[in-house]
Amino acid sequence: MTSGFSHEACLKSLKASVQKDVASHNDDSVIEFTNAYQSLPGLDADKRTAADQSIKNLIADDIHQILKSEQTNVGVVKRAIRIISFAVNVAKHGMCSPSLPFSLLGDVLDCLTLDLCDPVFCFIEERVATWKSTQFYTAGKNHLLRMCNDLLRRLSQAQNTVFCGRIQLFLARLFPLSEKSALNLFSQFNSDNVTIFNSNPSQSILKNEKNAQSDKDPPTLNQKPQKDELWLDGGANDMEVDQTDLDPSKNRDEKKSENSLIVDFELYSSIWSLQDIFRSPLQCYTTESWEKFAKNAETVFRVFDSFKLDKQHFLEEQPHKAYFAKFLTSEKLIDLQLNDTMFRRQVLCQFLILFQYLLGTVKFKSASAMLSDKQTKWIGESETKIYALLEETPPNGKHFAAYVKHLLEREKYWISWKNEGCPSFIKVREPDSQKKDAPEEVQSPPAKRRKTADVSKPKKSTIAQDFVLGKPLGMGSPELTRLWELCPDNLAACKSEKRSFLPTLEGFFAEGIELMDPKNMVEEEYMSYNDPNFQWRALRLLSQRSPLFFASQPAQMQFKVVSQYLKGIMKKLSEEFPQNAPETAEVVPENGEIDKSMEEEPPRDEQREEGEDIDEGEEDGDDDEVLEDDQFDNEDALLNDDSQQEDGDSADEGLLEATVPGDSLSSDQVTTIAQKLGKEWEKLAPLLGLNSKDIAEIRGDSEDVILRARQTLVTWQDRKKENAKRPALVQALTKAGMEDLAKEFGGN
Repeated sequence: MTSGFSHEACLKSLKASVQKDVASHNDDSVIEFTNAYQSLPGLDADKRTAADQSIKNLIADDIHQILKSEQTNVGVVKRAIRIISFAVNVAKHGMCSPSLPFSLLGDVLDCLTLDLCDPVFCFIEERVATWKSTQFYTAGKNHLLRMCNDLLRRLSQAQNTVFCGRIQLFLARLFPLSEKSALNLFSQFNSDNVTIFNSNPSQSILKNEKNAQSDKDPPTLNQKPQKDELWLDGGANDMEVDQTDLDPSKNRDEKKSENSLIVDFELYSSIWSLQDIFRSPLQCYTTESWEKFAKNAETVFRVFDSFKLDKQHFLEEQPHKAYFAKFLTSEKLIDLQLNDTMFRRQVLCQFLILFQYLLGTVKFKSASAMLSDKQTKWIGESETKIYALLEETPPNGKHFAAYVKHLLEREKYWISWKNEGCPSFIKVREPDSQKKDAPEEVQSPPAKRRKTADVSKPKKSTIAQDFVLGKPLGMGSPELTRLWELCPDNLAACKSEKRSFLPTLEGFFAEGIELMDPKNMVEEEYMSYNDPNFQWRALRLLSQRSPLFFASQPAQMQFKVVSQYLKGIMKKLSEEFPQNAPETAEVVPENGEIDKSMEEEPPRDEQREEGEDIDEGEEDGDDDEVLEDDQFDNEDALLNDDSQQEDGDSADEGLLEATVPGDSLSSDQVTTIAQKLGKEWEKLAPLLGLNSKDIAEIRGDSEDVILRARQTLVTWQDRKKENAKRPALVQALTKAGMEDLAKEFGGN
């Protein structure tokens, strides 16, 4: 312990700073805590220990308040979540242990009820990217795995199915695909899952039909119920009955449907005896267990096949409510379970999963675990029966059967992947040194060498040598030679105007501009700028005919859709075109002559100097126009050709000033302001009209404060459009207390 450091004083100071930051909602900035931490004497290790303890004490106080209160205190839970969020940001700055947030989460979840655990787990779900970062992943992955497993033990898979699924999905997002901690690598079975049912016929309330019927005969149909017998009805409405109706001593109604059967002890025992095989499939490789399993399976198949569920009952649309039942083994419930669609599907799917294991190749299956040809044939026939039964089971039987088949086919790929030792899905490129050290049989064969010319034969001159010496060139065929010799100067041939097939701007946009004329009364949906094909060709043409088109766009226009963008461009071009513009698009003729009339037209600035009275109000356009014309004031060179822009360097130097009309902000200026704002962007965001939801979305999109600041400014520009000017930003900066930045930016 260093001299001057007091643990108690440090705890008191840090705890007070944490309370101030949490109360003022400074979870991200941690200003008070940072100032208190830096002002304390001592080593960083001692101060981090004190910081951990101070935050733990606050969480302990909140937990004690929750346990002491008899009512559900949601506010205290939200405050505990804010403290944990505060601990995450403190850990990012290195002022506490990286494992502290996970320790706090574990303590809170252990002390809360399941209802209050849901908002805490939502906090964990939303920060998967934070937990997967380098700073937290190593320190917290075991804590998170332990927390999730503890929650799964407390939750009921039948009543809290959605919550359990969210936990499984969170773990799948947290851990990489190559993580083997959740894999059953050795193909072990859950032998502890024992199904307890009545296996003693003498203690059964059901009638024992073993001596009355042979095993080959199906259950008795169209008989009247006797004493100690349960009738199975085809109507699914029998599921809703009282416990008094299950008393076997009372007779059922005498009127039964024609499709009814007696549920005896043999059927009950056959159904629940199968669960022992499903629990431990290795029993199928013994003769005695296999014969018993096959006999019980055939009984179940006969019952499901002979007794059909009433499809008419499932034709009515029912609300989609997912419920995964835990079926009980009571003898009084067996007739209701056979009327249940989910019970039938669960038993049949268990058969399919078992058959896939028995027929598949499993790495850790012993060599003696082999099926005979007779058993393999029986499994194939049984699979056909099962899929037929699934298709007949309402509702949507065919769709459900196809989905199960597809799911089992996909499972084969995962089994194959596990048999291969679970290789990583990320392939690493081998260095060249390993390829050289590889054995000869692994290396690729050497490349074939070209055959050398015969020395005795006279050597032929190459085309390059003939070209240098000025000899006639042979290109391989007379036609190619003729085409090559059409123009002796290849460079001049490439620059020929005959090779230019681009239409002029005036000829291409003339038809679209004519459609935009209000006199023609053309509906909006039929305008040329709404055609995707026209949009693509227009942008390509503008990029070739006028390079200033892309270089001189104001910041407000960067988020316009293409149709609106071209609409404004075409309005501007209509002012540049002469009054006798052609109606159809013109293509450069074959002789290469291009109409230069547009290039000879004096610029608009010269027209104003000559005395033309131009109404500024007309140039600004109407309020309902998509793009303001003042955004195109620097677009006078749209019709100019590339040849008119020889002074490239001088134009680039003043590009920023020339392309931003008035007080508009360019993209470069927005980036510069964002770099100087930094973490102060949250103070500026509300003054720019952004609400708390917008700020939360910006905070969640990126961890970089500069990117957050730039996204804030861009969102402001996108919403305010033409009102997003320099004076408005300077005013907002001044209100936020950033006078220096406001003066610096206002002066520019």
